[in-house]
Amino acid sequence: MTKYGLRPRRLAAVAVAVATAIGVAGCGGDPGTGSESTSKIRALLNAQPATLDPIAGARSAQVVWATMIEPLVSTDTDLEPARTGLVTDWKRTSDTKWTFTLRPGVKFSNGEAADAAAVANTLTLTRDAQTSLLKTYFTNVASIEAPDATTVEVTTKRPQYDIPNLLTTVYLVPPKYYKDKGPAGFSAAPVGTGPYVFEALKPGREISVKPNPGYWGQKPGNNGVSFTWATEASQRLALLQSKSVDVAFDLPPAQADQAKDAGLKVVSTESALKITAVLESTKPPFDNATLREAAALAINRDEIVKGIFNGKAVADGGLLNVKPGTQPKSKVDADPAKAKQLVGSSSPAVNLTYPAAQYTNMKEVAQAVGASLEQAGFKVKYLPVDYGTLVKQVVGRQIDGMYMLGAVPNVAVPDFFASGYLKSASITGNCPDPAIDKKIGEALEQKDGAAAQPLYDELDNTAVVQKHCFVPLYKQIYNYGLGSGVDGIVYGPLNSVDFTKATR
Repeated sequence: MTKYGLRPRRLAAVAVAVATAIGVAGCGGDPGTGSESTSKIRALLNAQPATLDPIAGARSAQVVWATMIEPLVSTDTDLEPARTGLVTDWKRTSDTKWTFTLRPGVKFSNGEAADAAAVANTLTLTRDAQTSLLKTYFTNVASIEAPDATTVEVTTKRPQYDIPNLLTTVYLVPPKYYKDKGPAGFSAAPVGTGPYVFEALKPGREISVKPNPGYWGQKPGNNGVSFTWATEASQRLALLQSKSVDVAFDLPPAQADQAKDAGLKVVSTESALKITAVLESTKPPFDNATLREAAALAINRDEIVKGIFNGKAVADGGLLNVKPGTQPKSKVDADPAKAKQLVGSSSPAVNLTYPAAQYTNMKEVAQAVGASLEQAGFKVKYLPVDYGTLVKQVVGRQIDGMYMLGAVPNVAVPDFFASGYLKSASITGNCPDPAIDKKIGEALEQKDGAAAQPLYDELDNTAVVQKHCFVPLYKQIYNYGLGSGVDGIVYGPLNSVDFTKATR
């Protein structure tokens, strides 16, 4: 077991039919034939990535793009910044200035220099680009300079302790290629400094990568990875059992148990992915604080974990407790009777939007949440959408009522959710409050994370327990199944996967 707890029937005709339908049958050859194609790892995802552009893309797709594109700062086993990646050192030279040292001589796979100018360009895109999903985290950055090829200086408007942490989720893109291609063109054929390079895209069917011969680090021990996808968990299990794929990600508890019963290896870990119900407090009906409280009291996260996941998830009532194994200082406990009393006879209508195919058992979770609201007296309209549409609706402020979101802390610090979800100008923007904004700024100005933690505890209590803008539900126990003889695939709790040591 690692620090974060890694642990490990369909008929064949069904598996073959599904494999043909999603285009994976034959993509890797028959195991054991000795051909070169058999050493390409065949990975099966739960959904097609919406984009492979790390500037604009939600981190659910980084399983694919991170094979080709690397973060500026790597992380260690405690999910803390490490000096082992593209950035090899950093110093806080004043309260508002950070100096980063880059690994010399690294090139993108297209030959562009992965130097300080490239880093400055990527950070500027992350801060300023209209399409940037992470821009809210960099609003405090005043300037980004590259005085020489291996030095980057980041100056902030106010002190900010977590700049090195933030750089663990900024993926380096080549300046000229990204500018020439634009976000859509880059997504169609990504270029990075990673251990793999883009090989092919079969729209709607498959994405494949192959080893990068010029990679600066340890070369992959396989001939690449091919990614396909199947939204139904039963399909993913069937394909794994039929040996059509080598690894099937995101197996719900029932399918994970079936895989184990069939003699397959299943690896499980408590993910940092936090499934959360988000209440839009700027629009009816949840601009009414009493109805937000009623909704929070109506939902029983413990029953969801027990009834839908058979106890194989971690009930979680906080938003800013980001690392696996941590719990909030305070939370809201379910009280259906009080919820019904607060709603009274008003029968408020609520839209419940959720990405049906994105997260394990999400449809069942949304239905359970909706049923709890209905029992309290709400009239619920269910709105299933694809994940890409949900992200656009959230960022575009097009949603009212409640929506289900998998909050993934790309960076294992509380500010990732504080700035990303609690600030008035944030990804969700659903709980605007100048007092919250001020306290987030105060937390960032502390000397380090330990000094900031009491402020984050207060923020979590304000947003979740007092204002009821969020109803955190659970952290996912993430399961993936490995085919016979497949080894070396490592899933990290921040939704990252290392394929470089994978064999089959």
